[in-house]
Amino acid sequence: MIPYGKMFRVGEVILVYIENEPVFFARVEKIEPDHKKNWWQMSFLILTVPLKSMTWILDDEQMRGQPFTMNSIPMQIKKVESPDADFRDPETRVAEESERKESGGNIISMFEED
Repeated sequence: MIPYGKMFRVGEVILVYIENEPVFFARVEKIEPDHKKNWWQMSFLILTVPLKSMTWILDDEQMRGQPFTMNSIPMQIKKVESPDADFRDPETRVAEESERKESGGNIISMFEED
């Protein structure tokens, strides 16, 4: 089993892989429990022109990034992480900033001061 993260959340951008190749980006629009226990209906907006929406029924593992098959075709959904730290989840940002303050790290100038 591969390592995977938390369950996808509404508003997150995901990247869908088909046959181990990245195929499209999408934004998670809605997540609702399915009638089957531990299964979810995830609706997402595919970020293409024209825009298209889709709903897939996924189990807990697939909702956390575990690979699966659809009609015998390998699939995987991964959360897209922004390379810019300012776009992080506000809760994550606050936690990371408080950890830095508690560690008492030193600030060292990269430039020589006269």
